[in-house]
Amino acid sequence: MPSEPATPSRAIEHRLHPLSIGFSLGSQLRRAIFPLIVGGASANFLGVVEMRSVLLIGLIPFVVGSVVRYLTFRYRYEEAELVIRSGLLFRRERHVPYARVQNLDAVQGIFHRVLGVVEVKLQTGGGQEPEATLTVLPLPALEALRQRVREGKREAAEEGMVAEGATTATPAEPQTAMPAEPPTAGASADPALAGSAEGRTLLHLPARELLLHGLLQNRGMVLIAAAFGLAWELGIFERASDWIAGEQSWIGPAVEGAASDVVAAGILVTVVAITALVVAFVIFARALSVAWTLVRLHDYRVVRSEEGLRATFGMLTQVAATIPLRRVQTVTIHEGPLQRWAGRVAVGVQTAGGSQAGQSGNADPHRHRLAPILRRDRLREFLREVIPELDAPEVGWEPVSPLAFRRVVRGTCFLATLASVPLYFTLGAWGVAFHAVFLAWAVFYARRYVECLGWALKDDMVWFRSGWLWRRTTIARYTRIQVVALRTTPIDRWRGMARLLVDTAGAGAAAHKVDIPYLPLDTARELRTHLAAEAARTAFRW
Repeated sequence: MPSEPATPSRAIEHRLHPLSIGFSLGSQLRRAIFPLIVGGASANFLGVVEMRSVLLIGLIPFVVGSVVRYLTFRYRYEEAELVIRSGLLFRRERHVPYARVQNLDAVQGIFHRVLGVVEVKLQTGGGQEPEATLTVLPLPALEALRQRVREGKREAAEEGMVAEGATTATPAEPQTAMPAEPPTAGASADPALAGSAEGRTLLHLPARELLLHGLLQNRGMVLIAAAFGLAWELGIFERASDWIAGEQSWIGPAVEGAASDVVAAGILVTVVAITALVVAFVIFARALSVAWTLVRLHDYRVVRSEEGLRATFGMLTQVAATIPLRRVQTVTIHEGPLQRWAGRVAVGVQTAGGSQAGQSGNADPHRHRLAPILRRDRLREFLREVIPELDAPEVGWEPVSPLAFRRVVRGTCFLATLASVPLYFTLGAWGVAFHAVFLAWAVFYARRYVECLGWALKDDMVWFRSGWLWRRTTIARYTRIQVVALRTTPIDRWRGMARLLVDTAGAGAAAHKVDIPYLPLDTARELRTHLAAEAARTAFRW
């Protein structure tokens, strides 16, 4: 008798690294330590219980939760998918097909590198949060996971090519696979990258470029503001003022004496002293910005590999963020006034699904800014790596409605007048002079803002630029368009204008979208019809 088919053996289930208990506990404590301290201090002040007891009791749920998570978390490799099980009372089992994994990000802090482990985040095409976070894995397990994902994508791409060929074949002809569109997520279209996990480097930022980026970006002010807020919450300012202005302190009298001498020396010396303090503060803020950039973006690289684009960076915390090219929805070029003066730009991308910039996660902000700083003469070459269909950067920009300046200048002049009202009460006649200056600036700003608005259709893409001092240009391909919307307000209809919004799958709330205002109504309708027809004619691809 014929033997029964053998039952496939169950894949081996893997645990996280035992150190995941400590890392999970540390992550939870970072979010809960401040409420615990406040609760303990309040209980101690009211005489209910000592602060130490509150902290110890509050730690128990976090410790138990970390241990339970480690004991109940399992993952295994099936033939075509990764299966993840978690939960004790409320159990959850997730099946993640290898071919659907869009991003596989690895984050290593100082302790991760010392202990030889890594935190891994898996993202698919849907949702705003990672599909799974594996905290933490040994380094060999990370390589095994990457290999499984690469093989799964390659097999899915081959099966898709065979299926497409079988569908298009006729009965009179042998069913041979037709050549499919070169895949960008599963297998590389570049022969030089075929079968290579490392790929080739598209961008490497040396220390000189990072130094320039730190000077151009005012990250130091963000760090100073964060430190100020932390010091305020912890009451450091009160203790410092008591120490400086105390009876036994010499700092307070010395500062008061120096300030009195400066004021007594005359208005010129006072202005020079204040200017010197402002310059010193600006230099200190820029120095902090440079230090932050050198540590955060150390050895920043963008590599084109079989997986897509991979950005790696970091001195203390090392991050590897992967961006499949098929998932890129829009590309945005950022230009600030200092960047234009230095001949530099920044290039960011918006991807379908996954965490966008501004949300939690180490890699996501730098997925949003794929190239934090880039020489302008290399912009065309870099863009063609991200958007292979791009032909040339020369774009014939179309202006908005001639009536747009009137619309904008009325709003800016109203704000200038509103800002000048308090000056009339405090400065008297001088308020008129300030009001005139504000109005002149409002008119100048409105003129420059409208002049910098523009749109274009080129290379099967819609282009949109806006901004004067901080200019941004966004490119969206027809194949990525989800919705084309035409919006009009009562004033728009009165003036014969409309706003056109082109929505893509990766449009975040704070992203620079293709949102063209002040278009002539007829032009907006024609553009909407054209883009909607192009989007319907082409197939959307993840």
